[in-house]
Parts: sequence; C-alpha cells; structure tokens
Amino acid sequence: MPGTENLPKVEANLKEEIEKPSELKHVEVAEKIVLPSAEDLKNEKVHENLQKGIEGFTPDKLKAVKTKEPASGADLMKTEIATGATIKAVEGFDAAALKKAETVEKNSLPDQEAIKAEKEHEQFKTNIEGFDKDKLKDVQTIEKNTLPTKETIEQEKTA
Repeated sequence: MPGTENLPKVEANLKEEIEKPSELKHVEVAEKIVLPSAEDLKNEKVHENLQKGIEGFTPDKLKAVKTKEPASGADLMKTEIATGATIKAVEGFDAAALKKAETVEKNSLPDQEAIKAEKEHEQFKTNIEGFDKDKLKDVQTIEKNTLPTKETIEQEKTA
C-alpha cells in the first residue's frame, strides 16, 4: 500500500481492542433543547421595552404636584363648627317665606311669515347659484353712430 508508512504506529494490544467486535446497547436519542414559547418571548420583549423606557426617562417631563397636608386639630375644629352651622341653617329654613314665582314659556320659534320669507330667499339664492349659463344666447351688439343731418348742423351754427 502506498503511503501507509506515514501513518502512526499503533500498539498490537490496542489494535486488537479496536478491531474486536463489541456489543453496544441500543439507545433512543431524545433532544432536550427547549425553545422559549411565543408568550415567553413577548414577556421578555415587554420587559426590555420597560427597561429602555426607564433608562431613557428624564425628570423634566414630570408635572409639579402639591400634596394636601392633613389639617391640624384647630383647622379641623373650625371646619366642623362651620359645617354644623350650615346644617343648622338649612334645617331651620322656612320655605313659606319664599316668594311665589310663575314661569312663562316664550315661543322662540319664528312665525309663519318669517319662515315663508326665508324659504323664498333661499330659493332665490339657489336659483342664482345654480343658473345655467349655457341657456343664454350669443348676441352681437351693433353700435350705431348717427351723424347729425345738415339741418341740425345749420341750426347749431345759427344758435
């Protein structure tokens, strides 16, 4: 065999072990690479967008807010007294002391003549706006320059 002298030399006992038939057990191959689901990818993308939003946040976009401090004991007591006085005034109100008022309904609709006049005006405007110029006839104007007669010239000279 040409070129076998360049091959590495293997020991005799190792060569026998390699060439000897061996009994191997049959094993089913099962891939255990678990890819993320579409929902996992979506959640991860939302999380990344939130992180980018937090990283790019600038506080100058915030609005100023005033917080309402709780009232002190004295302020709370003043409010309670004012509320109590208002409730007493409403409870003691005499409705009989009110004046009787009558409501008069006014008819703000226009009368029939105004409606008719407005309708005629609207119809007049639509006729003007929708006028068809093609219905007009072409007319040529002839200018007549009448010269005075000899008699009128003579009369003007003598006058």
